[in-house]
Amino acid sequence: MIDLRSFIEYEERVTSLLKDTIMNDNGATKILKSNYSFRDKDKLWSFDLVELDGNGKIMKIYEIKTLTAVRSNFNYILHQLNTYQKKTDADVYLVYLDEKEKLIVTHLNNLKPVQDKSKETKPAKVTSFSDFYSRLIKICSNENAGVQYFFRGHSKYDYESIPSIFRDNNIVHEKQLYYEAIRKNPSEFTEDMSTFDKLVKMQHYELPTRLLDITSNPLVALYFACKGNDNQDGAFLIFSMMDEQIKYYDSDSVCILANLAKCSTDFSFSKDKNYLIYDIQQDKPNFDGKYLNAEATKEVFCVMPKLNNERIIRQQGAFFIFGKGITKDKPATFKDQPHTILIDADYKKIILKELQVLGIDEATLFPETDKIMKQIKSKYDK
Repeated sequence: MIDLRSFIEYEERVTSLLKDTIMNDNGATKILKSNYSFRDKDKLWSFDLVELDGNGKIMKIYEIKTLTAVRSNFNYILHQLNTYQKKTDADVYLVYLDEKEKLIVTHLNNLKPVQDKSKETKPAKVTSFSDFYSRLIKICSNENAGVQYFFRGHSKYDYESIPSIFRDNNIVHEKQLYYEAIRKNPSEFTEDMSTFDKLVKMQHYELPTRLLDITSNPLVALYFACKGNDNQDGAFLIFSMMDEQIKYYDSDSVCILANLAKCSTDFSFSKDKNYLIYDIQQDKPNFDGKYLNAEATKEVFCVMPKLNNERIIRQQGAFFIFGKGITKDKPATFKDQPHTILIDADYKKIILKELQVLGIDEATLFPETDKIMKQIKSKYDK
């Protein structure tokens, strides 16, 4: 979870150092404002620190991040800072403390990815739960202020992290799959459910959707990395997500992406924008599509769903929802790639037994009766 208190203390410390550095620059007197708000049309922007001229115009913007955030989410931060520059026409700077607590202030035009020198060049391959745990802590516990971690496990290390709707040409039938599921099972899809809620229900019944299952519990993801494909290495994926990338089930941003499911395969934003707005308004009658742009359909967000599904509760589940790529039949891409830990194929079954001691097995993760009975049977199989 995000350590909010730690991040606030970090931000205050960096702001103080930054102000001293700016004010000492040539001894000039400058107008500095912390947590400065700026309204652009109907959107309110908030900046960590700004420098104003005598007329109140924003001349410089300083965005404060942690070192972990800069390493893990560089592409997203770069996109964020470019947006600030376009909205204000100000000089924009990224600010953080490096490993030696040195203040780093870099102009947008000079930004480059910051590599972790201690990071292994190849994904770590583990052979026991204790080995896995030490790798996990190394990645996740250095600096977690401002970052929340989510996890996913693949029993095949080379399995691609994309939703099922983008596999096997399912995307061609996305609209039909969505409407047929509701038409033939109306009692499962009540009128008060949003489009996103309906996609979650379809995902539960293993219909192809634009959702990808993830969890906030690393043990759950480790179970899925070890379960099945016994002759192949598994992959444990760690996604570090910033606040701006995490949405709730009723977010406008999530609603936009969810309603792409109702659009035809040849969907074009410039041509079909009004149809998309109409579909969104079925969920959100007050949605004003005036400022909806094509970029809003090309995102990937982490979504915190309603806890109204026993499987989601037990698996501490969440979802990635994928927008469109260049065309609707291509998925949007992650702004930053996950860390990967490889699970040695020869040790998968051993790790599964260790997880069972910790209360992680098929019966605890899948509440359905047949799954529980299957787990009981397997316990006594020779």
